Amino acid sequence: MPTLETERLILRDFVASDWDALNAFLSDPSVTRYMHFSSWDEQKRGQWLASVIQRASNPQRDAYDWAITLRSNGLLIGWLILGRSRHAHEPGMHECGCGYALNQHSWGQGYMPEALRAVFTYAFTVLGTRLIHAECERENTASARVMQKCGMAYEGTTYDDDGLGNWAHRYRYLITAQTEKTL
Repeated sequence: MPTLETERLILRDFVASDWDALNAFLSDPSVTRYMHFSSWDEQKRGQWLASVIQRASNPQRDAYDWAITLRSNGLLIGWLILGRSRHAHEPGMHECGCGYALNQHSWGQGYMPEALRAVFTYAFTVLGTRLIHAECERENTASARVMQKCGMAYEGTTYDDDGLGNWAHRYRYLITAQTEKTL
């Protein structure tokens, strides 16, 4: 997987030595409050990291997980995934969803919009992606602001199950390759 660089960030593959920093922020209830990670114990988080590392070596994969690190010191501050949409009607990465998490100490500094913009550019120019969508729970206003800041447009509100029996209203945002060119 390619390493992506921005002014302040380096987005790269996860490695086993990321465990301590990753586990610290994925075990923080304020970070995972609106995510399925909230119910995971340390063992499950470790299994997830191992699967992410293994998936990165698969050239036919349908998801890309980036470790978000600070360019200045290499500190791991977050995670971002771009994956083929489960609703896509054709093979390839033409329609994707994205998700993300950032350690609490890095909130409010513009890191996530910066990381998302880099991933969007990569997806639209290299992977041939045409549409990227993301969702957040209605109460997660900070995540909605992140999506707006990186050029995503509000598409609508859904009411659905997260797969764990938790029903919630979710805001759905999207950006297209055409929209991204105008930003």
